[in-house]
Amino acid sequence: MKATVIIPAHNGESYLRPCLEALLAQEGAAFDVIVVDNGSSDGGADLVARLFPQVRLVRSVAPLGFAGACNLGIRAALEGGPGEEPPEAVVLLNQDTVVDPGWLAALLQPLREDPAAGVVGSLARYPDGRIQHAGAELLEPLGYGRNIAAGLTRLPEQLPAPDYVAFLASALRTEMLREVGLLDEGFNPAYFEDADLCLRARAAGWKVVLAPAATLVHDEGAPQRTGGGAAKFATAYRHAALLERNRLRLALKHRSPDDLLGPFLEAEREQLVRRTRTGTSHGLRQAYLHAMLALPEIARDRGWPAATREALADSFAGLRAATAAERDAAGNLQPNQQLSAEESAAAEKQAEAAPASPHQPAAPSAGQSKPAAATPHQPGSSALPPVAIIILTWNGLEVTKECIASIRARTCGVPYRLIVVDNGSTDGTLEWLRAQEDITLIANAENVGFTRGNNQGMAAAPPDHDVLLLNNDTLIIQDNWLARMREVAHSDPAYGIVGCKLLWPDGRLQHAGTYMPSGSYWGYQVGGGEVDVGQYPGVREVEGVVGACMYIRRDVRAAIGGLDEAFFAYFEDTDYCLRAAMHGYKTVCVGDVRVVHRENTSARVNNINWQEMFGRAQETFKAKWHAYYERERYQRSLLWHSIVASPTGYAISSRQFALELDRRGVDVRLACIWGNDMTEPPTGDPRIERMRYRPKDTGLVQVVYHQGDSFIKNSGRYRIGYTMLEPNGIPEDWVAQANQMDEVWVPSTFNQRTFRDSGVRRPIYVVPLGVDPDYFHPGIAARRPSDRFVFLSNFEWGERKAPEVLLKAFTDEFSEADDVVLVLKVFNNDPGVNVGQQIADMRLRKGAAPVVLMLNQRIALHQMGSLYTSADCFVLPTRGEGWGMPILEAMACGLPTIATDWSAQADFLDPEYSYPLRVKRLIPAVAKCPYYTGYEWADPDIEHLRYLMRYVYEHREEARAKGRRAAEVVAERWTWARAVDKIMARLEEIEG
Repeated sequence: MKATVIIPAHNGESYLRPCLEALLAQEGAAFDVIVVDNGSSDGGADLVARLFPQVRLVRSVAPLGFAGACNLGIRAALEGGPGEEPPEAVVLLNQDTVVDPGWLAALLQPLREDPAAGVVGSLARYPDGRIQHAGAELLEPLGYGRNIAAGLTRLPEQLPAPDYVAFLASALRTEMLREVGLLDEGFNPAYFEDADLCLRARAAGWKVVLAPAATLVHDEGAPQRTGGGAAKFATAYRHAALLERNRLRLALKHRSPDDLLGPFLEAEREQLVRRTRTGTSHGLRQAYLHAMLALPEIARDRGWPAATREALADSFAGLRAATAAERDAAGNLQPNQQLSAEESAAAEKQAEAAPASPHQPAAPSAGQSKPAAATPHQPGSSALPPVAIIILTWNGLEVTKECIASIRARTCGVPYRLIVVDNGSTDGTLEWLRAQEDITLIANAENVGFTRGNNQGMAAAPPDHDVLLLNNDTLIIQDNWLARMREVAHSDPAYGIVGCKLLWPDGRLQHAGTYMPSGSYWGYQVGGGEVDVGQYPGVREVEGVVGACMYIRRDVRAAIGGLDEAFFAYFEDTDYCLRAAMHGYKTVCVGDVRVVHRENTSARVNNINWQEMFGRAQETFKAKWHAYYERERYQRSLLWHSIVASPTGYAISSRQFALELDRRGVDVRLACIWGNDMTEPPTGDPRIERMRYRPKDTGLVQVVYHQGDSFIKNSGRYRIGYTMLEPNGIPEDWVAQANQMDEVWVPSTFNQRTFRDSGVRRPIYVVPLGVDPDYFHPGIAARRPSDRFVFLSNFEWGERKAPEVLLKAFTDEFSEADDVVLVLKVFNNDPGVNVGQQIADMRLRKGAAPVVLMLNQRIALHQMGSLYTSADCFVLPTRGEGWGMPILEAMACGLPTIATDWSAQADFLDPEYSYPLRVKRLIPAVAKCPYYTGYEWADPDIEHLRYLMRYVYEHREEARAKGRRAAEVVAERWTWARAVDKIMARLEEIEG
């Protein structure tokens, strides 16, 4: 029986040598060895490469977790090499083990003798000789795991059959893996993934057995035993929290609903009461949240009805709520009650949680209590919590009055209380606030800072309230602003923090979420400075939101406490959002709530140097989060070789790809196809600029995204050429260069055919382009150019776009008597072409409906959606498209769309929601572009075009309905997120 031994290695440099030496000395079995370097930062991988050349080394830049690393090795083993048969078994072996002579032969023996044996475990000993593991059992009713015979010096005569075996040293039959699947990476980074696979194997009829003669020494947890004191406690805490989280995941995957809602839930409740009394329930409550987050996927996989899913969600929510403590004294404040600075500090200490490390949950320090634990609202529940609005003041009386007046006038349908923390105002603010009967006032004698002041306000908020941090230089302009933010916060158990769109007083967009570029650590406000035309609708997950208007759900407060007072002001909001993320919460921005924010008013009123405060906070943030941004934000890296700064299709789509890949945890390294980093001008987007100046590592997978004769510039370890072309074939030099790639990407099935038919023999994958639904949707503000019915076309002037076909069809079909106009937004970059003269040479019919030519008029990219929504129908009788971006953008904006039913756009044109234009025949592709020579493209049917334009004009309701359906389809299927799904799948296949 041939076997492959897989060792997932993470920072195990001091253990790998004895492990491999003992393994490679094994006799009596045919095997090879794969070591998966699992995102190590030590020299372990180099040691393997240097001392053990017979071992296959697979590297992952980012840690994949135990299951992820094992799966990477299993896939590598099953793929094998040219002409190699895959192994009959894979063996998983921990790096901190030393196997005894004859271990592997004994481990494989049950697989040889019993064809029903699917998983075989080893007998593991501690270094002192005591038994550590002789199989394992799951203890009822809670499902904790227990190693059989642990701590004994020799095996009992009778051993119970194991429920599962630990994958520290186990053999898995590959036939079984093909049937039941690989390890579930939902258990990452570790624990219970072995129990899960064993239970799946047993459910499929395979046996799980122990091989008592397969013995080894396991120095369990050795790589983690570094440091002491706080570090040791933090490691133990993290492992305990992971055990609880994954124990519940295992229960959800394998227990029946009746068991989960009956005996299991009752036992869980009893355990929780005991743990709460001893102050050790925090890990359990976090595990219940993770269970709620995992429920939708597991319920779908198990085919549970919605009622079962909701009952389980309510049960876990109830468990989280069951740990609620009594309200602290500050929670009993009545309106208009004032706290002194000393009293507010005492209340604050009662409510404040210990500052969270960026990498693990917060735990209370000795003698420190936390706000009462709370639970997120469950969808379907009618009771939503009241809200405490916390406002900080430091002089600026007039803006404070305006802010509070707008809250009182515009806040409807939500019970709320106003808590104002004054930071030593001297301009009459304090006296005015004392006179307000509906305000709870906390008065500080001096400025204690933005962060501490808000913490005082949160401490004064009752624990059953959500809180909303609101700057005093904001203005509320919507009646439903708070109701909507609360509704969103409680629409999903993961939505712990909610922000909204902030506007400058002149109506420009200031904020629709935040992003922190690593390196510069100068926070980027998404959408800042753009004209507000309705971009960023709906609810979007974002990295952070600013504290000027930040809704914090009560259970987030209970879990992580207040803002980190290491920040006097600035960066505390980003820090808080990151801390929440480390606890499993998401931050979202609600695009249909808008608040005006005048920004930095307190700094101006008090004549302070905000830059100095900003700089100090920035250094604090960098010290706290540098390791996360440099080592943990990204799971893989990719070199993207293209252009990004010009207003061309390749550049615009490159930026979109890069941003979406970054959101998916890909460290994108941008390289300019035409020269160096300085060849292109700045893009104005700090996220893109950071990617441009990252190291260009040729050891990475590299994508050249440009015309096909640029593929020769690909210098990557694994080379991908990504391009497109409009006619029915590609030039010979494109074919030659494509065949030098490892694989080729094209955006359409059309190009997949034309490239293959032209002679490309490398694998060709369809990776489509997309649209940004934040900027292209039917709700984008329109500015109509006419009261007439508006046909719109948007293209670069040239033979391929067939402008003469469009103009002749329109002017022949519509007369001055028709209430219609054709608007052409046209670019012409050829100095040898006079567009006006070419139109005059067409000798169009006199007395035709008007045509409006917008020649070389630039529209900001964020306002392009307004161009489409200002029209009634989009039309483009193109002869051929590599993608057809304007067609898709128009459809995304809800326009009925007429376009040629040939080339790339045929992938997303459908008679159900568009008006495909017939092609009469293919004709020679005659144009200035040398790539087209010798090939053909479409000759659109001008009579059919006339018919379709007339039909849409006369059947407007039907056309509008098709446009609405097109917008739905595009938003669902043809976004950049969907396109990057394809890229992520390819990278996963390439790199594992």
